[in-house]
Amino acid sequence: MTADGRIRISLASSELEVEGNLEFIERYEKSIKDMLRRLDEQPVSAKTTRNGVGAGRVVVRGGEVGDFGEILHSLPRGATGSDQMLVAGWYAQKSATDDAFTTGDGNKLLVGQGIKLSNASQAMRGNLAAKRVFKVAGDRWRVSKQGEEHLKTLLPSQ
Repeated sequence: MTADGRIRISLASSELEVEGNLEFIERYEKSIKDMLRRLDEQPVSAKTTRNGVGAGRVVVRGGEVGDFGEILHSLPRGATGSDQMLVAGWYAQKSATDDAFTTGDGNKLLVGQGIKLSNASQAMRGNLAAKRVFKVAGDRWRVSKQGEEHLKTLLPSQ
C-alpha cells in the first residue's frame, strides 16, 4: 500500500504542510480546517515543561526578552563560562513554567549556539559561590537578586 499524501504540522514554527493529490487533500480538508480553528481559539503556550527548554523568543511580564542567540552574543568579550551559564540559566528560567532551570537546560541553550563549556556543573558552582543563583528543589536553580544585578552589568539592554 502506498501513501497518497502526507500532512506535517509544526506548532513550534507555526507551519502546516499538506502534500498529495487533490483527493487526499479534499479527504482531510475539513479535519485540517477544524484543527486550525481550534489552534486559533486556543493557542499553544511557548512555555516549557520541567523537561524542556524554550526556544525562539521569550515573553515575560515586562515584555519580550528576545532571542537567546542575540542576548548571548551581546555579552562582552571577557565573559566567563560562568557568565555564559548565568545568561543561559536566566533565559531558561524566564521560559520555564516553574520559574527555575537545570544546569542541563542552560547547557542545551549554549550548545545550540555552538558554545561548549568544558564543565557546565563547575560554571554553576561558580555562580552558586558568587551567590548569583540558588537551589530551588532537587536539580532546579533560580537566578538570585545578586545574579540579576550581575546580569545588568553584563547585558545593559536587558
